[in-house]
Amino acid sequence: MHPLKTHALSAAAASLMFGLSLGARAQMQPPATDAAAKDKSAIVAAFRRADINKDGKLSRAEAEMLPSVAARFDDIDKDKKGYLTLDEFMLAVAAPTS
Repeated sequence: MHPLKTHALSAAAASLMFGLSLGARAQMQPPATDAAAKDKSAIVAAFRRADINKDGKLSRAEAEMLPSVAARFDDIDKDKKGYLTLDEFMLAVAAPTS
């Protein structure tokens, strides 16, 4: 067989094997969006559990149910209204702490 044809066939075979391995890997790992959706659901559920009076806000007293949130309450309360909104809560929980 001609050397160029042999090289082309080898490259095609390598590409096919690489593509198959990526396809198998993609099937083994759930999409990142599924993990993100689960994380978001868990964050929303934690907020709702802590929101005892169900007004859609976490007061300082309600935040005490979540010690890591209570410890950073003033930093998380960006608009300084004395309560945390779900958006503020989600940003704080999703952000790495220093």
